[in-house]
Amino acid sequence: MSRPILLFLLALIAAPALAYLVFRLARELGFLDPSRDLQHEYRRTIAVALYALLLFLSIFLFGWGKGWPRAWIIFGVVNGLALVVFAAVGTVAGIRLWKIRHPAPPEPASSDDTSEVPPAEEPSPLPPQEPL
Repeated sequence: MSRPILLFLLALIAAPALAYLVFRLARELGFLDPSRDLQHEYRRTIAVALYALLLFLSIFLFGWGKGWPRAWIIFGVVNGLALVVFAAVGTVAGIRLWKIRHPAPPEPASSDDTSEVPPAEEPSPLPPQEPL
């Protein structure tokens, strides 16, 4: 058997084991549990987008540096589109999480409504001081 065939068989055997390990890791980290709240969901989305960006960016840069073979050009285009999609999803989730964690400050009361604000007190005058 040639080396490429052996590597193919090794990958074929190792792929289910690796998929099971990723499943166990995701389950232990809580990625498969229902979200506790909206912040938790956005944090998950950001984490998944970052991992996907690391994966797809390395593949894209490797292919770009080696010059995509003719048969792999479509793969490179799909990889680039995946990069853009995951970057957009992560950015949108980050912005939404920022808005949840940093709400807009309340608007100040209008100057027309003075019934709620008591009048300011006049400061007491200072006693005269002697020059030194």
